[in-house]
Amino acid sequence: MKNGRNRTMSICLTDLPKERIFKHENGKMYLNLSTYDYDKPDQFDNDFSVSLPLTKEEIEKKKSGEKVERIFLGNGKIWPDKQLQPISQEEQDDLPF
Repeated sequence: MKNGRNRTMSICLTDLPKERIFKHENGKMYLNLSTYDYDKPDQFDNDFSVSLPLTKEEIEKKKSGEKVERIFLGNGKIWPDKQLQPISQEEQDDLPF
């Protein structure tokens, strides 16, 4: 897996169940998301998937042996944090010390 901190992702808004969007007391609308990091990038070089977390009811069904399908929304990539990259020998030679 790539080392890094920055993630970009794409989610399908048309697949969002409206009942999973909740309104906070601050008046803003929220949707909980889950990500799953792949052991190796997929065929499109994505590093992780994005889905809706299981509800309490779905977790109970899964515990009782029922098959529960996650709602897949999209996927994304992890981008290296350029600030943490080691500098090259050429760059080291240009240092004043």
